[in-house]
Amino acid sequence: MAEEKDNSTLYIGGIILVTIIGVFILKGRETEHLQSGASTASTQAAFDAANAKRKATANNFQ
Repeated sequence: MAEEKDNSTLYIGGIILVTIIGVFILKGRETEHLQSGASTASTQAAFDAANAKRKATANNFQ
């Protein structure tokens, strides 16, 4: 009788390899939206305006 090879180690190794590659792809795409300058600038401008309004209406008892 011919002995059958146990390929479970290859399957598990393949699954681990695919998982690691997938994680790197997803981590690379995770910060793509932060690289767009227009939306970041508009968000920063909105934050600055809201912060200035908050400071102007704050109760300063000095």
